[in-house]
Amino acid sequence: MAEHEYERGFGPWGAGAAAAAPAAPPLPFSTDSYPGGGGRLVMVIRGELDHDTAPALRRALQEALARSRSGLEIDLRAVPFLDCSGLNVLLRLRREAQAHGKSMELGPRSPAVTRLLALSGTASLFPRPQ
Repeated sequence: MAEHEYERGFGPWGAGAAAAAPAAPPLPFSTDSYPGGGGRLVMVIRGELDHDTAPALRRALQEALARSRSGLEIDLRAVPFLDCSGLNVLLRLRREAQAHGKSMELGPRSPAVTRLLALSGTASLFPRPQ
């Protein structure tokens, strides 16, 4: 079957089937920050954390860590999707915070974040703030 037949909707799903819609672009993420207790900076993250957003997330968190006196508390309750690229950013930032004598804690978490932390066995690495 020729490629143009798929474009017209005449693929293997039957004559006249509608062509698949193009994939939606990834949802952007945003960050806000405010001073927390004990010299920590609280970072609120909203949006999907995946392969496409991981580089920008890494930069935003590294800048926040540098601005904080004692570390970061990250609020992930508005993160509907987290993949291993986003998790790797969090793991690397945790290591970087420790290397600078700072803490990194994950505060409120969405169900998607909680699930990936549990499945990956990394939940114990990210204590909740006290």
